[in-house]
Amino acid sequence: MEKTIKLNGKELRLASSLFTVISYRSVFGTELFEDVEKLDIAFKKNQKDVGRFIDILFRIVYALHKPFTSDSYNKFLQQFDFNVLSNVDELTTLANTIGELLGSIQNNSGNSSPQR
Repeated sequence: MEKTIKLNGKELRLASSLFTVISYRSVFGTELFEDVEKLDIAFKKNQKDVGRFIDILFRIVYALHKPFTSDSYNKFLQQFDFNVLSNVDELTTLANTIGELLGSIQNNSGNSSPQR
């Protein structure tokens, strides 16, 4: 599945496939869905570790964008201004798109969980 979103005034193509999972592990040394779960838990608990939340979020975005770029993770991050974090609408769209691309499902309690 592929989607294009606008983030910080830039169009960003994102795609999910088996490559996403393998590439994520190769680049970051952790499992994609374990990090998605950490992100979900941090969001629900409204933890104050914003830096970790942002890091995981943009790692996922990078992995989804990786088929369309040869940039390193650091170079990828450098294209965004700090104010990207203050645009709630764009971040909400980003979160929803990640959910769609990673196959999130709605369980009976109304919480989203990635399909494994």
